[in-house]
Amino acid sequence: MPAIEVQASDVESAIAQGLSQLNLIRAEVKIEILDEGSRGVLGIGSRPARVRLTPIAELTQPPAENMPAPAEVSEPAQADVPPPSLTASPLPAQTPDDSELPPKIEGEDLAHLLVETLLQRMGIHPSQVTARSVFPADGQEEPYLWVEVTLSNEEEALLLGHQREGLKALQAVAQTMWSHQTKSSARLNVDVNGRRQRREQQLTNMARRLAEKVLASGRAITLEPMPADERRIVHLALRDHAEVFTESIGEGESRKVQIKPRSRDTSAAQT
Repeated sequence: MPAIEVQASDVESAIAQGLSQLNLIRAEVKIEILDEGSRGVLGIGSRPARVRLTPIAELTQPPAENMPAPAEVSEPAQADVPPPSLTASPLPAQTPDDSELPPKIEGEDLAHLLVETLLQRMGIHPSQVTARSVFPADGQEEPYLWVEVTLSNEEEALLLGHQREGLKALQAVAQTMWSHQTKSSARLNVDVNGRRQRREQQLTNMARRLAEKVLASGRAITLEPMPADERRIVHLALRDHAEVFTESIGEGESRKVQIKPRSRDTSAAQT
């Protein structure tokens, strides 16, 4: 009787189903737990437990070399066949080596699944969801995940209306669920129709232009209040600037970024 693999909601249920299929008891099988499974969060990201049951009788079968050899059967004579041409059969296609694939943060596929499922439960049906791992070239920033969502104009308005509150809530929930399951501290960024990426570029360009104004006037410039994620973009844009530095001032929703000229005794930028 060959070994079988069984899936169920938990390990014990999978074992019980396997024993029932084999009509055996625990003492008559070898049990291997292939995957303990996961309940996920709110049912999202869950996976079944998986076990392999091998009957003990199967394990004690004599090895093949000890089995009697089958009777020889003479093969019919074959007509002479010319050797195949070297050009007749193309070489098998080469598959890319794992080392050639771009690096991925563990849990990239889970991030895709969580965002897509959360949107569907919100009644939003994206035409496309993609997730990718980002490894900043300067090495000063930790790698992070970027999830891009493509929506219709009507559904985009639902997420980006009223200061992007819907998108912020979606990202907060996805980040919490993803971090809980992966035990990772990596950031998860959710973008809709590329708007966040364009906003990051606008803020970066603005920060650099204002830095030039600060240098020209010798006086600090204070930006309008910004959410934390946008203040961070400004800080990063000028982090390595030799002649200006940034710091955040204010409290709560009034918190804003100041760009100041760097003097010889100025300490490093505070974020």
